Amino acid sequence: MQAAIPVCGGINLEYYFSTVDSTGYGCGSKLPHNITSLIGVMEGAASDLRTGLSQQMVEIHEPVRMLFVVETQPEILMSIMGKNPMIENYIRNEWIQIATLDPNSASIQLFTQRGFQPYIPSDALLPKAKTSLEWYRGWRDHLGFARIESGMVHHEVKT
Repeated sequence: MQAAIPVCGGINLEYYFSTVDSTGYGCGSKLPHNITSLIGVMEGAASDLRTGLSQQMVEIHEPVRMLFVVETQPEILMSIMGKNPMIENYIRNEWIQIATLDPNSASIQLFTQRGFQPYIPSDALLPKAKTSLEWYRGWRDHLGFARIESGMVHHEVKT
């Protein structure tokens, strides 16, 4: 976890912030960029250094917090958090989400500000569509899940 959480969490946060505010936290459009000292880009020759991701890289990403699911007991993960302040900061400050999957019972517990709590799936029904095309046609923003009703179309082959 000492490698996965800071690396994956950092990459996820870079996408998150660059998506939320492409100009402020990202680096805007990459069209007028000049690479600067191999650490960022500048617009033209005299702008501020821009170290985030370009609008073209993040426009298809939905800004969500990364979820780690660790197969262990909540007490063990709490012990790991107590011994590693960096991991604890990522988790307690809600920069990432973390859940445990109990290897003995397959129950899931999600970490909240009150500690690990049992995860109870929502009973909300998914919206339905006849085809994927029907669900996403004409939509430009991030799209939620839907249940596609038509299934696979099978064609008979005559021999």
